[in-house]
Amino acid sequence: MKEKRILVSVLAIIFMISLSSTVVGADQTDKLIRILIEKGIITSEEAKSLEKEVKEEPSPKEVKEEVSAADEWTKKIEVGYKKGAYIKTADERFSLKLNVRTQGQFKYEAREEREDTADFRVRRARLLAGGNVFYPWMKYGTQITLESSEAALRDAWIEAAYFDWAKPRIGQYKVPFDREFLTSAFSLQLIDRSIASNEFSLQRDIGTQFSGDILPDLLEYSVGVFNGSGANQSNVDRDFMYVGRMVLTPFGSYPYSQAALDTPATPKLAVGVAGTYLPGLEPGERKTLAGRLGNTNILPVESDVYQLTADLAFKYQDFSFEGGYHFRSIDPDEPTPFGKETAQGFYLQAGYFVIPKELELAARYAWVNPDNPNNKNDNNQQEYTAGLSYYLYGHDLKLQANYSFFRTETATSDRDDHAVQGQVTLAF
Repeated sequence: MKEKRILVSVLAIIFMISLSSTVVGADQTDKLIRILIEKGIITSEEAKSLEKEVKEEPSPKEVKEEVSAADEWTKKIEVGYKKGAYIKTADERFSLKLNVRTQGQFKYEAREEREDTADFRVRRARLLAGGNVFYPWMKYGTQITLESSEAALRDAWIEAAYFDWAKPRIGQYKVPFDREFLTSAFSLQLIDRSIASNEFSLQRDIGTQFSGDILPDLLEYSVGVFNGSGANQSNVDRDFMYVGRMVLTPFGSYPYSQAALDTPATPKLAVGVAGTYLPGLEPGERKTLAGRLGNTNILPVESDVYQLTADLAFKYQDFSFEGGYHFRSIDPDEPTPFGKETAQGFYLQAGYFVIPKELELAARYAWVNPDNPNNKNDNNQQEYTAGLSYYLYGHDLKLQANYSFFRTETATSDRDDHAVQGQVTLAF
């Protein structure tokens, strides 16, 4: 019982000491400690330990100053969500926005003269980070691909957007060529892009460009010089790829996004043209994320390549339409059995919201005449695709189902393939 009373007394005295440190001050605390020693409740060594603990406790003034400093810091930083989780400084000199995008897909293929296939897969999984540094107009952007077995760099660029009419950019990103590929795969009204885009798109490359508005919300342009070897690839020689694109938007700005989710009350229209020149392109030079020109069956010897495209996009109320035409010429730098080759293709696509902003029906027809010796009309390809999309939260959360019919013409017969796809898109 005596030990219990001593323990209770010590706890009570320690509480009084703590209280006295905030009320009566350090002098009275010292007196209390001396009384404890004289009464034999604590030893001198224990008293020194108590004094040290009391002195280490912050004063009310110090606590107030720490809270005030924390409040000042939080006033300089803003954290939130706006089309992505972000953190930025109040003076807008620094910002970082993070996005996660993923698509889960099921696909069944019935291919003539080949075994049918069916599988679930992660069609796309991406991490994006971008914002500005040092100045509001000094922009940057990055994108990492995660759907394969290894992470890979997709985008990494820096842009000085000080002038709206001239924004220099350097790094790796989408080549400013055809509208269909410039539209994000997460903003499509059908699950995949057309066979025309797959055949003629230049996809991604490393280089520099200037872009901007010649006339705000009316006429925009992009001109660039790229390695010509594709993404994550060094230039193999001293030749480059030269690209230029111009877009007319007579009724105001037209974003690179399909489907009339904004149900515009007045018509919206965008008409674009683009061209590219790749002098001395070597067989197999264009590798990752670079399109079909890396195929040595298409480009078997060093050649000069020219490509042209024209596209049109239209939206009004619940209706949307998009189409594009492609042309390519491959001119070998050395004699070949077939000489110069050309290819062309186009796609037409339309969508209509049965339930505005929620349920959309869409369809597409595409045709490609690939590069062929002596320009023979052989191996022509056709695509018919119909789709249904249910938008739970715009393009950021949607369910899609597609049916596609593909026909490939050959010299002896036609090959018909079918594909059924279902996809869930989540982007935030």
